[in-house]
Amino acid sequence: MRALPRLPASVRAGLWWAVALKFVLTLGWPRPLPLPLLAARSEPAALAQAPRSPSPSVAVHAAGSSGGEMEEVMSPPLAPAPVGGVAREAAWPPLAGLVLFGVWAMGVAWQLRGHVRSWRQVRGMRERARPLQHPELEEELDFLSTEAGLRRPPRLLVSSEVASPLAAGLLSPVVVLPAKAVSGLPVEALRMALAHEVAHLRRGDLWMGWAPAFAETVLFFHPLVRQAAREYALAREEACDAEALRLTGAEPADYGELLITFGIARAPGTAAALGASVHLHALHRRLRMLEFVDVMSPRPRRLLTGALCALGVVALVPFQVVAQEPPPAPPAKAAVTPAAPPAPPAKAAVTPAAPPAPPAKAAVAPAAPPAPSAPAAKRAVPVPPVPPVPPMGPLALKAPPVPPVPPVPPMVGDDEGDSFVLVTDGSIMMSGTTGDLHLARTFKQGGKDLLYVRRGEKAFIIRDTKTLQQLRALMQGAQAEGSQQHELGKKQGELGRKQGELGVKQGELGMKQGQLGVKHAEVAQKRAALALEHSRRVSLQDEAEQERLEAELEKKEQQLEREEEAIDQEQEALSEQQEALGRQQEALGDEQESLSREQEKLARQHEKQAREVQTKVRTLIDEALKQGLGEPLPS
Repeated sequence: MRALPRLPASVRAGLWWAVALKFVLTLGWPRPLPLPLLAARSEPAALAQAPRSPSPSVAVHAAGSSGGEMEEVMSPPLAPAPVGGVAREAAWPPLAGLVLFGVWAMGVAWQLRGHVRSWRQVRGMRERARPLQHPELEEELDFLSTEAGLRRPPRLLVSSEVASPLAAGLLSPVVVLPAKAVSGLPVEALRMALAHEVAHLRRGDLWMGWAPAFAETVLFFHPLVRQAAREYALAREEACDAEALRLTGAEPADYGELLITFGIARAPGTAAALGASVHLHALHRRLRMLEFVDVMSPRPRRLLTGALCALGVVALVPFQVVAQEPPPAPPAKAAVTPAAPPAPPAKAAVTPAAPPAPPAKAAVAPAAPPAPSAPAAKRAVPVPPVPPVPPMGPLALKAPPVPPVPPVPPMVGDDEGDSFVLVTDGSIMMSGTTGDLHLARTFKQGGKDLLYVRRGEKAFIIRDTKTLQQLRALMQGAQAEGSQQHELGKKQGELGRKQGELGVKQGELGMKQGQLGVKHAEVAQKRAALALEHSRRVSLQDEAEQERLEAELEKKEQQLEREEEAIDQEQEALSEQQEALGRQQEALGDEQESLSREQEKLARQHEKQAREVQTKVRTLIDEALKQGLGEPLPS
């Protein structure tokens, strides 16, 4: 969610709050809702059909049985002996559990101590604060409360103990302004501060903040819970910033100036909603988010809130992914094999000896007369070999050389954490990070140029007209050099386009050569068929039939020769076209190489000029800072 800065802050705050609430519900939910999404476990068929090891059997003589009959008695299988002797239970030692419970209880007690302490501090500050007698601010507070949809406006107090405006009170809410801000800030700035606190009350942050606080108290050791609580606190401040801009119609740049004025203050815990940032990173995040603030009308906001609530209801239910129930196994049929009947006792049958048979006469069959052999020439005719396929033209096309990428002109370096961003109405010149660019855009006002400067951990805003003009003149020289490189890049792109067109033509010629190769193969196949017909002609005995077939084969041979000649001519023409395209491609490659050398020369010149501009820009900025022209930002 942090990677989506354009996602409304109210949506991000609601999602992080839902994450924290899910942890709370998971602690008190009796049993997670099972979701049977995994595949059911089924015993492999191989195991069901695997033959079981036979049980040991003992053959004994049955009492009273006849003859030598025996019965086979199956002995029951022996139970496997326990591995390792006595089975031990893996149980958690009770002492370790008590120690962990004690550590957890101490952590919870420490968290509760912080909540109670902050609640007592806010309660004491509220009792010591005095009502603010300021008719204009009271009227603004009533208007903002009505505009935000509050049933009744909160009380307006002033105190010298607070450094930033805050809202407090669950049942009787109040808005407390610092005494220095009331006396030192204009009414318009105080109006924006009041709008921020009214947004906290309208959103119910004082009530909803207890869910992340409870989750962080009970699960203080969980990193995701702590992150959810931090992100929710920061996202709700950004949501109130957006709501304050909607209620007041102020410019983001003016609101950013107000955030910088209040600076950084310590958070009062869940007992109050603070308007200032709790640390420097939070201030930078809020300033950066002002660039993406999109004021929404009430109807889309209600639709978005409803969709978020529906999503939250689904996401808050604790669930557990389990395996599906296996299908009921069919009842196994008992396979009963009928017992084989006992074999009857064999009786000794005495048979008389058969008389010896008379010796048989050897019947000798006469040998068959040998078949008359056919002439060798007609029985085995040698088949002529298939003629080789004629060589095809070159199909492997030489890929056109890829034009070299023009070198990127070097920017002014960011040495030792120094950077600057010059923001005008028509362009931006910078040397720094995207964070510097976001901060510079935040303080940009319509029709006024500014220079954002960062020196290590310190940041400044320079609005001096003379300094901005001198810096713009220095940067225009580097832009002129870059335009020359841009023109060379366009020429190289045009040459690359021509080389691409030649490559397409070479590809088309290659396809045609491939088609000619297919025709060559077809002609070779026809020649092989003719060779088979020649062999069949030799085996014929009728001379007239041989002559007729010979004349027909000669005509087919002449037709194949004409086809081969036409294919060879077409192949030669394609080869000439391919060579011509290759020469054009080579000429374009030489021209591309010449432009690359010129581009490299310009890059060296631009790098030298960039170093000179870097030195001059740093000197100019240092002089402006020495003269006190830079407005420091909080660090």
